[in-house]
Amino acid sequence: MKGGNYPVGGASQIFETIAPVIQKAGGEIFTNARVQEIIVKNNKAVGVKMTDGKEILSPIVVSNAGVINTYQYLLPRQERSKLNTEALVKKVHPSIGHVCLYIGINKPNDELKLGKANYWIFPDNYDHDKNLNEFEANPNAELPVVYISFPSSKDPDWERRFPGKTTIEIISPAPYEWFAEWKDERWKKRGAEYDALKEKFSQQLLEALYKRHPNLRGQIDFYELSTPLSTRHFANYQYGELYGLDHDTNRFNQQFLRVNAPVKNLFLTGQDIISCGIGGALFSGLLTAMAITRKNLLSKI
Repeated sequence: MKGGNYPVGGASQIFETIAPVIQKAGGEIFTNARVQEIIVKNNKAVGVKMTDGKEILSPIVVSNAGVINTYQYLLPRQERSKLNTEALVKKVHPSIGHVCLYIGINKPNDELKLGKANYWIFPDNYDHDKNLNEFEANPNAELPVVYISFPSSKDPDWERRFPGKTTIEIISPAPYEWFAEWKDERWKKRGAEYDALKEKFSQQLLEALYKRHPNLRGQIDFYELSTPLSTRHFANYQYGELYGLDHDTNRFNQQFLRVNAPVKNLFLTGQDIISCGIGGALFSGLLTAMAITRKNLLSKI
């Protein structure tokens, strides 16, 4: 209730502290470098081909692009056919999408009296499955869950870097299908109807915030909503899924959802391997490292 652990200096510090470790070990980091295909020879992954045609060869390939992306799009067509990956990925389904409202206020956290704890807000009947089903069938139904977070309140270094400013994030589920008709339109240029739909969700989420913090009404200087199309655009998840694969009981019975891919020297990692979210993604990274090094790294931790 007092708030969870948070990286001093914000989430970007996770990258800022990991990057030097990778570079010190001889690794390199590239951005805006899109992989077109994993290169496979004699059932062995030997590198990746980039969209500009350049090939980067390596003795091991690790993919955290998601199981569906890896098996349906990154493996060469011949390998997909040989391994029947289409049948494998049909056994699982993408998780639901989400909308996220990003809020900025030109006042300090202390003045607004915001805490560090996250809010998880549910309808009063506590029947989550029923609420979610009704919402998926009718976007005008009550939101099945609202998550509210106060990143600037959690970061001990925030006030030094951004004095007199506050940020808030609000998340709620939203199926990809509600936004799919605009999937081929350009980011930020999807038209008035799309913008009106975003504004509708924005106001719903703002009202959930005002209900808990009525003092914030009239105080907000900026807000912008992301949708499943935003996730599709930036994370390349085909259906804008929030948490990779759906977490039904069927998913955890699938033997192909593991670190070792059916192609030699190809390893998988990320939230599709164990469980969703930061904890699942982190722990899968540890398992992948153990599989590659064949060392019990868990005992060191």
